[in-house]
Amino acid sequence: MTKIAAIVNNVQQAQNIQNYIDTYLLPIKDFSINYTNSFTLDEINKLKSLNKEIFVIVNKNIHNTELENLIKLLKQIEKLSIQGIIFYDIAIVNLKHKLNLKTPLVWAQEHLTTNYGTINYWYDKGATYTYLSSELTKREIDEITNHTKAKLFLTIFGYIPMFTSRRHLVQNYLDTFKLQSNSHIHQIQKEGKSYIISDTKFGTTVYSNYILNATNESFPNIDYLVFNSNLIDEQQFLTVLKDYQNKHENSFPKETGFLYQETIYKVK
Repeated sequence: MTKIAAIVNNVQQAQNIQNYIDTYLLPIKDFSINYTNSFTLDEINKLKSLNKEIFVIVNKNIHNTELENLIKLLKQIEKLSIQGIIFYDIAIVNLKHKLNLKTPLVWAQEHLTTNYGTINYWYDKGATYTYLSSELTKREIDEITNHTKAKLFLTIFGYIPMFTSRRHLVQNYLDTFKLQSNSHIHQIQKEGKSYIISDTKFGTTVYSNYILNATNESFPNIDYLVFNSNLIDEQQFLTVLKDYQNKHENSFPKETGFLYQETIYKVK
């Protein structure tokens, strides 16, 4: 049975959409990137009262100086008895075994989660879930579902992170030209298209110039269909979820990303 999952920005939004989703995906404060907001462990614990599945997102690269805090965090997450940890850094796989943790893992290395061979490798290492790359075609997604035991997540609505850098590209630009800005959210123009770009303490992220809107597509063998509210008006996001539940088209333009367009690059 396919479940509806949502990445949300705050506790109030989580409460507002509870009747339209099965699962929350919650970025953890100081350990997640590519999200404008994140959650403390206390906030996550409070959301357990809504009786929904909860996966936490720990998707930043972990440095040696952060390992002690990561271990502490993983032990605290274990006490929450939630459904899983969505991870990027493979140190978390090693720590799961070293600390004998029972919380399931979701392999989510974005541009690398593209084939069933590697998915099955990490499944055998203990990551029983995989968050599929947004660069996959529909054909490739179907191929993966037919060749893996891993449970799968797939984003079907929301902005897609295209590029992330540890460098503060926007802030460096502002400092160089002595410009002022009170926001970490900006826009960059490229070849007639507008891209959202954010610069936070963890670095710079550039997002797609469109909102992925594949809500009309069918993915019968995907375990979790993800709606990402990051950078989207909360009321509009709620309406999208309502429309999906009622099998209505939403008001956003249909945009299937790479589902029917292979990502092939050639050096000229």
